[in-house]
Amino acid sequence: MYTRYLLWNFAGRQNDADGQSNNATDGNWLSGIKPIDALRLGNQSNLPPTITTDKAYNRLFFLPLILGLIGAFYHFKRNQKDAGVVGLMFFFTGIAILLYLNQDPLQPRERDYAYAGSFYAFAIWIGIGTLFIAEKLRKVTTAQLSAVGATTVCLLAVPVLMAFQEWDDHDRSTKTTPRDMAYNYLNSCAPNAILFTYGDNDTYPLWYIQEVENVRPDVRIVNLSLLGTDWYVRQMKQKMNESAPLPITMPNEKFEAGIRDVTYFNDSKLPGNTELKEVFDFMTSDDPRAKVEYESGGSANYLPTKNLKLTINPDEVVKSGTVAEADRSKILPEMDWKYPGNYVTKDNLAMMDILAHNNWKRPIYFAITVGNDNMMGLDKYMYNEGFAYHLMPLKPDTTASDKSNTLLMYNNVMNKFRWGNMKNASYLDHESRTMFYPVILRTFLSLTENLYKEGHPDLAKKVLHRYEEVMPDLNPYTDVAIRKFYLADLAFQLNERKTGEDIVNKIINYVSGQMNYFSSMNDDNKRMAGRDIQLCLSVTNELVKLTKENNETALNQKVTAMLNDYQTKFGAMFQQQPQ
Repeated sequence: MYTRYLLWNFAGRQNDADGQSNNATDGNWLSGIKPIDALRLGNQSNLPPTITTDKAYNRLFFLPLILGLIGAFYHFKRNQKDAGVVGLMFFFTGIAILLYLNQDPLQPRERDYAYAGSFYAFAIWIGIGTLFIAEKLRKVTTAQLSAVGATTVCLLAVPVLMAFQEWDDHDRSTKTTPRDMAYNYLNSCAPNAILFTYGDNDTYPLWYIQEVENVRPDVRIVNLSLLGTDWYVRQMKQKMNESAPLPITMPNEKFEAGIRDVTYFNDSKLPGNTELKEVFDFMTSDDPRAKVEYESGGSANYLPTKNLKLTINPDEVVKSGTVAEADRSKILPEMDWKYPGNYVTKDNLAMMDILAHNNWKRPIYFAITVGNDNMMGLDKYMYNEGFAYHLMPLKPDTTASDKSNTLLMYNNVMNKFRWGNMKNASYLDHESRTMFYPVILRTFLSLTENLYKEGHPDLAKKVLHRYEEVMPDLNPYTDVAIRKFYLADLAFQLNERKTGEDIVNKIINYVSGQMNYFSSMNDDNKRMAGRDIQLCLSVTNELVKLTKENNETALNQKVTAMLNDYQTKFGAMFQQQPQ
């Protein structure tokens, strides 16, 4: 990992992916000297636009690295004590940290900041390398000319080259994606809502925009990653900004560190579904009868059943605005669900407390990026309202892939949300492209599809046009191109043929660039890219069907020729091996 960071900074970089995928296309160091790079990464003469147009495709040709190594050797030769000080700084702020922490290379996020001191030390040697060049030039010219010449050559070879290659992918001046997405998350929520998020990328921007810009201070943000700690649960029991304390009823002593960190399932064979409040009270009871005894002599609370329910009072639900009066008839008498796990962690226990005692007084939302495994089995009652799912006691529609409050979501997307200047930003960082962009695409796709299915084709067309207006054409990975295929399909269904053709052509350009590159790889790299190759084959095959069904003759001929070519080049990779 340290070597990768060092070479990113002083040799060159393929793109701004984290480099943890161990393949030929994501986050590798490279120099820009193609024969050398080809030894590690395969053929570099047919790179796809996803690499060559990436602003983090920085080719430094080893020049900063070479000058730094020259400077280090020269420094030790001229003054070992002085060089030793810089060398110790280089070692102890870099490799020594790696050894001391025993860091594995697969980190949840980049750790290059931890080694910044080491790179500062190496930069000192780059400067000293200039002295070496000047000394060599003095043998063939005057001292003054050698100083000017060495400075000019080294200035062009290192800082000017680095600025030319790297300035554009360090410019954040036109990008507001994290801020605007935080704004959108909060404005997906009804007044006085409780919003569950998961992880820091979903939470820190929301904290910023709430605390610094005072956006939606009525919403209580609850980070599920922290809700398993006693101090955070205590914090949730206090008023914050304009948000009242959460309805957490557990006394502090019942959830201190080490107490009820995990409550295991022990089936009590209870018939039917049991009221959530009763199950919660049982799990937090100190009565010995509510505990299971172990052979060791200890005892602990347990989850007696996974079959849970919440009895619904329609008056409370309508009064709180969770469901409109016009939809009163759709309210269930009770919500029933099955808890998906074999144990209840402290964050789930606190969530159960909130659900059992909220009584629909505050709307409950989950950020759209929270996975189903963090929803305690309640996902069938979640309705998309933009960038958050609203928990609603309505009869589940098992036929809908993504249920939504469609017209409310339409108003949010078209009139409330902001789009981070994504289309016109001079640079979008890796998270904006790989995390936020797919989520935004999914939101537009879901809304367009639901509007069309619910009999609002004119509104669906407006959403499709808004997507084209505010979103750039990005494909951070092949799965995104597949989602765009479904968007193209919707465009044709809405008789927006030009939009459909534009989307199809963009998918074709992406797929052809990727597959031409994959075809130039050696067999090992092809195997590593096998999933992407399969996905590209799949989406090309679907494009053949789509263009044929919609009488797009020219496009159909084009994608059919592509598919035949790819099957010839890659078909042998996926043939059934003989038993």
